[in-house]
Amino acid sequence: MKKKNIVILGCTGSIGDSTLKVVRHLSDQFNVVGIAGGSRFEKVADIANEFDCKYASIQHEENFTQFKSLLTTSTKASLGEEGMVEMCSDPSVDLVLCGIVGTAGLVPVLEAIRSGKDIGLASKEILVMAGEIVMAEVAKAGVKMIPVDSEHNAIFQCLDGQSDNSYRRILLTCSGGPFRNTPKEDFESITRKTALNHPTWDMGPKITIDSATLMNKSLELIEAVWLFDADVDQVEVVIHPQSIVHSMVEFTDGSILSQMSNPDMVFPIQYALTYPERYKSSIAPMDFTKGVSLTFEGPDHDRFPSINMAKDCLRRGGTSPAVFNAANEVAVEAFLEESIPFLKIWDVIRHTEEKHSFIKKPSLEEIIKADSEAREIAKDFLAKNS
Repeated sequence: MKKKNIVILGCTGSIGDSTLKVVRHLSDQFNVVGIAGGSRFEKVADIANEFDCKYASIQHEENFTQFKSLLTTSTKASLGEEGMVEMCSDPSVDLVLCGIVGTAGLVPVLEAIRSGKDIGLASKEILVMAGEIVMAEVAKAGVKMIPVDSEHNAIFQCLDGQSDNSYRRILLTCSGGPFRNTPKEDFESITRKTALNHPTWDMGPKITIDSATLMNKSLELIEAVWLFDADVDQVEVVIHPQSIVHSMVEFTDGSILSQMSNPDMVFPIQYALTYPERYKSSIAPMDFTKGVSLTFEGPDHDRFPSINMAKDCLRRGGTSPAVFNAANEVAVEAFLEESIPFLKIWDVIRHTEEKHSFIKKPSLEEIIKADSEAREIAKDFLAKNS
């Protein structure tokens, strides 16, 4: 059987680590053709050497000479977006897995789609920014967009083989984050350290803060609308602290299907890489004989306004979701630098949404421009109000 040739964008983060774990476990199924990482160039070089990659790209030019000196194979070293586009367009590549946090993967993913590659998507910001454009390109190219986020991957599995109009609701599950039971009056005392203490998942700092504000689930709601061609009111968020039911789909006849597994990203990543086949996982299966409790509740929109803010952005459409995402990235970075309090994150987003130059039917270039404008508005607001 021919091995599947893959590219991994974001190879040094948590998604990259789990992806490489799958590749090592199923080494007879995959070739890693290309990898891209950010500032951890030594780790990128180690991965390139281990898998004898054809391409390896890093982010910062000042590390490039040292990076090249660490490569012990014939790997072609490159920089940034240009390097990612080159590897994603290689004719031998079958699938590109994008695990880059933020929007840096947007152009490489679009080029991969146009080159006929299937996409394993863990970077929700790509569809938040440009969902209409990206999914139109997917349809035009006839490729598969396979979600890697555990929730969207669960929905993808529940809907597999079903007709597009067969479901009534998508129930997007959410752990609730570290402040699920924290009274609103205590939000003023939330620190960087407590916000980074996620009860279930081991993720990078930006995603962990997004989980604490429920912004991560809000971005996932926008992503789900585009991935599954849903109406905004068909997607509901349900708090499920155990993170065992990764999402559910209610069909028109009232039946509900869920996908369950232990909370480990290896499961959805392996399914995305091997789809439509299934292989034995390296992770131990669930043991129901030890007792498993599953609880569900609705989100508190007063303490966590992110979800309703995301729905408002979707209803406005146009550049609004891209601005929503960009302002959040700036605000989270400021919180992680301890220059603003936790509650200020939402203020930054609201202000930026109000002040940006809204465009109803933007081109890709206008979306990218709106993203840049939003970051400047948010930074200016922080400079005046920190």
